Amino acid sequence: MTESIEADVVVVGAGVHGSSAALHLARAGKKTVLLEQFTVPHSRGSSHGQTRIIRRTNFGTPALFPLLEDSYRQWEAIQEEAGEVLLRPSPLLVLGTKEKQPLMEKMAESAKESGNAPRWLSPAIANNMFGLGCGSDTLAFIDSSGGVLMADKCVATLQRLFRAAHGMLLDGWPVDEIKVERDGSVEVRGQRGRVRATSLVLCPGPWAAPLLAKVGVQIPVRVERVSVLYWRVKDTSKTSTTSFLDVSDDRGHFYGLPDIEYPGLVKLCFHGGPEVHPEWRDKGDSTEIRERVMEYVRKKFPCLEPRPAIEESCMYTTTPDEEFILDRHPKYKNIVFAAGFSGTGFKIGPVVGKILSQLALGHPPSYDLSEFSLSRFSKSKF
Repeated sequence: MTESIEADVVVVGAGVHGSSAALHLARAGKKTVLLEQFTVPHSRGSSHGQTRIIRRTNFGTPALFPLLEDSYRQWEAIQEEAGEVLLRPSPLLVLGTKEKQPLMEKMAESAKESGNAPRWLSPAIANNMFGLGCGSDTLAFIDSSGGVLMADKCVATLQRLFRAAHGMLLDGWPVDEIKVERDGSVEVRGQRGRVRATSLVLCPGPWAAPLLAKVGVQIPVRVERVSVLYWRVKDTSKTSTTSFLDVSDDRGHFYGLPDIEYPGLVKLCFHGGPEVHPEWRDKGDSTEIRERVMEYVRKKFPCLEPRPAIEESCMYTTTPDEEFILDRHPKYKNIVFAAGFSGTGFKIGPVVGKILSQLALGHPPSYDLSEFSLSRFSKSKF
């Protein structure tokens, strides 16, 4: 028996951004339906996993700064309301080289602007404090405002609060067709039935290109399979609560989190991976990436065993400039979308949800979105 549902807004994609947008809309008094193609919780997209770094240290566009600040406030408020730990303090160690000094200074300044003056460390002190093997040309500082988001708990909490606000979450509900009716309303169709609404919010994650194509939007994104690697600490008595970000490599940055997920194992990864189709994520060959990270660990992290103990996978949806896209449909102003977060979007989930809800309701957004518009890609065509 197929479903036929009428709503004010339908949100497609129940990752961190879609779940946040749905919560904001439900709390605005709108009858909101949140559709997810897989059964929740699941590990098929980009919002799963136990941990994510949250940081004010910013190497992207300065337009991100107010969004980061807003998200910190929202995560703290959600945590207080939920009554469980969603955000753990975890000072962020930032590493680079003298060749990367302009970038390092930019990142340090972004932390300073938030009222958190970075503490610069000499290579010898950084090595001694964290069991590293950094060379004499290393630049390092600590941003004390960094933290770790408990990702699975965050998404589950957003969905629980959404339901409590009388929202309807339908999982196992893949979307096959999106139709804009003559009266301007939107109908989303799938094997489960149909949902008709005044407005549509699309948060498709790795499925951004095929789903947005259903409404005539061509979006320049690349889907990558990321190897999420966990490494055994040689001496667990010296395990640090510090996360880190290393921008020394011209091919991309490395990052890591403390042993929160698996006792005695830290998460240490390279930011990026081979291009894949989202339906066949695990067919991507990550051998080269894995070997690159192993070589990095041997050189810079002698405190860790040289081979990963556990390997999991995730997907990034990356834009050409690695900044996300948050925009309205050029023809149908009641269709809004967010995509291409390039592996750095979880931390700003609450503010992305707020902005999407504002756009879906026809309200002006709280922040200037010009840096995140689809039109910045000159070759993009609708």
